[in-house]
Amino acid sequence: SLDGGNTVEWSSTSLSGLLANPAQLLDSKFYSFFKDMIHFHSHAGNLLLLPENDPKRQVTMGEYLRNEGYGEGLASYYLVPMMAALWSASVEDVMKFPAVSLVEFMCNHRMLQLFDRPLWNTPAGRSIQYVHKMATLLAKNAHTSTPILAMNKKPKGPSIVDSAGDNSFVYELFTTDNTSMGTFDHVVFACHPPVANDILSKCNIINSSETIDAKLLANLRKIQYGDNVVYIHSDPKLMPKRKSAWASWNCMGKSRYLTTHLRQVSGNDSAEKNEKAIKREAMEGAASGFGARLDNQDEEKEVMEDDNGGGVVTDDTQKLEGEHGRMRAVYVTYHINRLQNLTTSRDIFVSLNPHQRPDSELVYRRQIMSHPQFTRETLAGRKAIKEEFQGKNGLWFCGAWMGYGFHEDGCRSGFEVATAINGVPLPWAAQEKENDDAAVMVLPPPDLAQFTHQQNNGFFRRLKHFLSYRIPVAICKAFVTSFLKGAITKGELRLRLNDGTTLSFGDKSEVGGDDQPVTARIFDDWFFVKVATEYDLGLARSYMAGQFVVEPLEKREKYHWSLCPAGSRDETNDVIGDPIGLTRLFLLFVGNRDLASIGARRSAKQHTYANALQNASGLAISKMGSFLNYLRFKITMDNSERGGSLKNIHAHYDISNDLFRTFLDKETLMYSSAIYDAVAAPPALTNGVPQPSAGLVFKGSLEEAQWRKLDTLLDRAQIQPGQSMLDIGFGWGGLSLHAARKYGCRVHGITLSVEQKALAETRVEKEGLGHLITFEVIDYRTFARKKENQGRFDRVISCEMIEAVGHEHLGEFFWAVEQVLKYDGVLVMEAITTPEARYETYLRTTDFINTIIFPGSLCPSLHALVDASYKWSTLTLEHIDNIGLHYAETLAEWRRRFNAKESVVRKLGFDDVFMRVWNYYLTYCEAGFRSQTENCLILVFSRPGNRALVPLTETRSVTQLKSLTKEEVNAWLEG
Repeated sequence: SLDGGNTVEWSSTSLSGLLANPAQLLDSKFYSFFKDMIHFHSHAGNLLLLPENDPKRQVTMGEYLRNEGYGEGLASYYLVPMMAALWSASVEDVMKFPAVSLVEFMCNHRMLQLFDRPLWNTPAGRSIQYVHKMATLLAKNAHTSTPILAMNKKPKGPSIVDSAGDNSFVYELFTTDNTSMGTFDHVVFACHPPVANDILSKCNIINSSETIDAKLLANLRKIQYGDNVVYIHSDPKLMPKRKSAWASWNCMGKSRYLTTHLRQVSGNDSAEKNEKAIKREAMEGAASGFGARLDNQDEEKEVMEDDNGGGVVTDDTQKLEGEHGRMRAVYVTYHINRLQNLTTSRDIFVSLNPHQRPDSELVYRRQIMSHPQFTRETLAGRKAIKEEFQGKNGLWFCGAWMGYGFHEDGCRSGFEVATAINGVPLPWAAQEKENDDAAVMVLPPPDLAQFTHQQNNGFFRRLKHFLSYRIPVAICKAFVTSFLKGAITKGELRLRLNDGTTLSFGDKSEVGGDDQPVTARIFDDWFFVKVATEYDLGLARSYMAGQFVVEPLEKREKYHWSLCPAGSRDETNDVIGDPIGLTRLFLLFVGNRDLASIGARRSAKQHTYANALQNASGLAISKMGSFLNYLRFKITMDNSERGGSLKNIHAHYDISNDLFRTFLDKETLMYSSAIYDAVAAPPALTNGVPQPSAGLVFKGSLEEAQWRKLDTLLDRAQIQPGQSMLDIGFGWGGLSLHAARKYGCRVHGITLSVEQKALAETRVEKEGLGHLITFEVIDYRTFARKKENQGRFDRVISCEMIEAVGHEHLGEFFWAVEQVLKYDGVLVMEAITTPEARYETYLRTTDFINTIIFPGSLCPSLHALVDASYKWSTLTLEHIDNIGLHYAETLAEWRRRFNAKESVVRKLGFDDVFMRVWNYYLTYCEAGFRSQTENCLILVFSRPGNRALVPLTETRSVTQLKSLTKEEVNAWLEG
């Protein structure tokens, strides 16, 4: 019942309940909801049939609804209110619940159907009857009103092994007034995890060096709880308006708080934007958190891991009831008469966090109760406790939180603990045997997911699946496997499929120093359709959709040393797979591509010849898809002054300032290659013959490397104190701040990113440099046309901005720079460049970067830049530095930091799709630079005869310093 029953009011108790509000018959949204609900009931069970490690099993409810294309009505009119009723959670929280948990619960309770749901039995005389029975059986061993407040842990004695496992300890428990309750071999924590954590964290250790496992305590803290105010009352105003809509579980709410359900709300105004508009504005895969901000701009406070807190939200820190309480969108009232077949003179209701208090004269009791919140963190903590700590050293855990949060879950977990301790099966399970003839202690729950699937898997659905899925998959799989046999000739690529088979390609030789196979786990055979029809973009979109991941190597020492530094954390998880494995996959592709390019057909200009139809990809069936992607790119992603550039920049750089702060260096916030302290790795010897260096060995932090890069840019510009400088595409102001702070330069920065400008200005104000630095949102061409800017600047620096210009507009860039540059001025450009041999093909195709990550972008060749400067200006190339290998290390460090801050990224609202797209982006680029098939160049341009650049011709700049000996390299590494 929403908005007092005026927007929508319905129940599944009967047809009259479904149509309780006749006005909703005229509401198209209600019909859309009903259609989506039927589809959800028949298809949601498929989620549980996926392999356990399938990334699509990790999605939240919000992600699942978005990914499956469900409308707003399904969540607002059905799922969100129902989840709030099931788990006493807010809208923001329930949309972050794992979808699998909800669907599992619905399957096991036969709720994936609108009518004919099962009836539930209630113990005669209610639960007090079996409480009395247990008290009678336990007799004097039952201690009521006896809270356990502390415990001691001490050794049993030498060589004592308990029947339930290796337990060499006993525990003495204490209640109020430090009264001992005795010493026990086993302690069962049948309480909320925060309570167990409190007792265990204060446990006294006697005559032993073995403390309570810190990892156990950390996992107990992961189990999150939410407080709820509960009323037992008889006030019908907390029920639906129309009695025909009354049911056992009743949800009342306000529609205005339910309209943003498909976005994971981050507490900011941008979350209220229309979702379709956000999807149009954001780069592909980033709509879930686009424009999000942390509540506290001090990131260090926001990203700090919760190592101390428990899981309970207390009543004095958060308002629970009322219109602005924790469940402001929806609250639940249970009709106890229906729910428990209760016969009373007055209806009895139980309401949680109501928007208005019931009549005080009709209230029988009010109290605060905590309920588990089934977030990702809760499930991870629960899994670890079950698999690693249950029963260890005589400590056991049970309760409703071990299942779905309901009474029957508490019973089952208690049975499992009891039978594990005494080895005696439950009476009704004693006759059952497992496959190895072992006794079954507790009957497992029925596999209702498979049952639900079979019930909804009729003839026409199977026929549709055969025609629309199995046939396209079979055709495309044949094309892709045939292509890979010819494309992967060196190294080894393995595709591991759901049916247990593994497809292998290549000769298992070494590629780029890597002699280990790259194994992709294919979870959805639609992967073959995506790759076959869209080639490299199809591979990217397949990964974004969770259709495959790359599996990690069995041992970390098997990774090449440059990819996996000693001491680095393992970033692998079920959502993204192994990100280092993604880098290895791209390096395998690059190594085989470059081998195949030798002897390829050339044009008269000696460039590899291709166009969007003829050779946009090496896979014949994908040519049309590649051509359509290319047309979309040319039509919708132009970089014109009329607004195309603004739209493209906005899609990436305005995603979220707080997102970029999770992985950029903390001091400069530079979003470009750093320059590390590095030397070439000592060459290996093969039969006594030195081989080429295996790469650079890097030292120092990202922060140090970014300061070094800023100094290098300013050195190449030969900037002098007090000069004027134009910073084109100033990012978050790192270079501008450094130039003003170190040299006292007067800096003007221009950009097309509103979000970057806002944060950059905040940083300038904080540094007190507002008198030297000004920023402006304007296109570089528009800026150059202004009369007051003619010949205004001594130096122009453009750090990785040229990639956003586009090939057709390179000349316009050099024309604009010449307009604003003084006669003896200098342009320093840091540019990501494409090798000349692939540039002609690159111009006529689309790829993952210029279509998804940086819409409309292009990494020009060095020749294209020099040619544009020659045709559109009098600027001449004077100096080049190549820092491409440094960029590979920069990207790897960004990836490591990004994945380490996953909790902050998700707090901003970004979903699994974004986690994958960002990892794909960083590893894709890392592979390009690490293989040296993409370059990052620092280029110096000026007009001929510029004596300001004389220092760049000094010996130190134009000669190669003597190489370090092996001993000197080792000393450098040790230092």
